[in-house]
Amino acid sequence: MDNVTLSIVLTAGAVAGVLFFIFRRSSRSVPAETMPQRQYAGSHREPRPARPEMDPQTRFVEPARRKQYRLLNDSEQELYHRLCEAMPNMQVFVQVGVAQLALARGRQEAQRLSRMAGRGVDFVICDHDFSIVAAIELAWPTSGQEIDNAEEVKRVALQSLGIPLIVFRPNKLPDADTISREIADAIIRRKRLEAERD
Repeated sequence: MDNVTLSIVLTAGAVAGVLFFIFRRSSRSVPAETMPQRQYAGSHREPRPARPEMDPQTRFVEPARRKQYRLLNDSEQELYHRLCEAMPNMQVFVQVGVAQLALARGRQEAQRLSRMAGRGVDFVICDHDFSIVAAIELAWPTSGQEIDNAEEVKRVALQSLGIPLIVFRPNKLPDADTISREIADAIIRRKRLEAERD
């Protein structure tokens, strides 16, 4: 046998082997409709029931969608917009933790106020260089001793950091001019608190 014949025989054998493998595999495979549904070990899913046949004019009622989570409630949003209007040259941050404000002062302050972890203020007003001007809380008037006490603890903690706390009531939101005056007073108080700290 010469080389040409040998290469033809080897090529034909290889092609025959590939075809045999393909046909053998296709004869063993079962169509998808006849395959039993596999249950995997540890699977807790129930098989979904098939949709019932319905009249084409039947309409499915969409389930009520969950209300999208919002960082601020309606009163807080209104106050946020008024703060931005009253102080366009300042930065307004929302939902800031007292612990983060203490950490801005240093680790010792943060450790000293560790009991305030989990408590926060609704807004923090910062100057153009991001120095803290004031903290603003939106709180309903209360007659409960505990809530008043908690607000006072927060006020004292912020005062020890040199941050004045301004409290507004949701049922009596101030206008932009009143907010500007309150912030101006807060800047004066902050300078006084800073002087007392030094």
